[in-house]
Amino acid sequence: MKRILFSVGLLLFISNIIFSQTVNTIEPLCDTCNKELYMRFESTSFLKNNEYFNSFTKGFTGIGFIAKPTFEYYLSNKTKINAGLYLLKYSGRNKFKYISPIFSVEYQINKKIRLIIGSIYGKLNHQLEEPLYRYDRSYQDNTENGVQLLWKTSRVQSDLWMNWKKFILRNDPFQEEITGGNTTIFNILTSNKLKISVPFQFLVFHKGGQIDSSPDPVASILNGSTGLKFYYKVNNNTFGFEPSVFFYQGWGLPDSGVNSQLYNKGSALYIKTVYNHKQFYSMLGFWSADKFIAPNGEYLFQSVSELNNTFSEDKRQLITAKIGFKKKISSSFNIELRADGYYDIINRDFSHSVGLYLSVNEAFFLKRIKTKNEILKE
Repeated sequence: MKRILFSVGLLLFISNIIFSQTVNTIEPLCDTCNKELYMRFESTSFLKNNEYFNSFTKGFTGIGFIAKPTFEYYLSNKTKINAGLYLLKYSGRNKFKYISPIFSVEYQINKKIRLIIGSIYGKLNHQLEEPLYRYDRSYQDNTENGVQLLWKTSRVQSDLWMNWKKFILRNDPFQEEITGGNTTIFNILTSNKLKISVPFQFLVFHKGGQIDSSPDPVASILNGSTGLKFYYKVNNNTFGFEPSVFFYQGWGLPDSGVNSQLYNKGSALYIKTVYNHKQFYSMLGFWSADKFIAPNGEYLFQSVSELNNTFSEDKRQLITAKIGFKKKISSSFNIELRADGYYDIINRDFSHSVGLYLSVNEAFFLKRIKTKNEILKE
């Protein structure tokens, strides 16, 4: 562990790398492209070391890479087809952990709304808060498939999606699993120095189905959050204040057995202060929860243990801190470093993690595809 921290610190000192909390990889459609074929290569090489010693989750070190080589074909300047592969490889393992096909069709309905069906822009692109979405899932379970609607104006940015995690056929012995959600930000005030916005986030997790043969009961879980975001900019310094409330609600949960939960509802308060200086990012927060459960959230925020679902603590209180740096080497290559800390006030336990990421996202023009009419005219 000391060698890892020393290496990361040395890299920080030499490179002066700068980090931002999340990476958004949603690319706008090319409004001048028509009948053109591109190859896009996306990859992230990662080192994530979690030092967790508590009753809710245990630490681990993830090291490896994810890669997404895809072909992009523009039927028109409003319609694009993506086809390729998603690959996950851990260092120290001979085989790929995960290989999955990628296919989607994107349609720009108008200047504000885009529709995606197939492999959608998921995970970190949803910009979910950490209690609702664990950062490690960005490389452990990266692909989402379903339907997505993106809406962007000067006042509103919205991402509405459905991820069909497990599809069933008649008499399958397992249940279907679906995740749906929405993240929306309403910009109330935007000026050179002050920005005020209202975020809304919700996630629905559903297990069930009508044509399977599974005896397991149907169950659904709803998570959500809302609050305010205040940002004030002075020269190259940005100060932020983000108070938020979270809630958890279970629907149709059985009293015991498969799909049951220790609690049927819960809530939480999360207050964060943020400071940005040029490319530097930092955050200090306070989390207070009562019987809160979020299936995809960071385990440290939960009231029920990931290790043993019979172990729980109704009340959870954490002090959280993050610091990060990011260096944009070129238009398509980023290097990132982040460190997270979590202090459990009630149990007097400190957990922390360090992550290093090298990300590439580049598209290469291959050729323009002639239509049948163009060929006949020649």
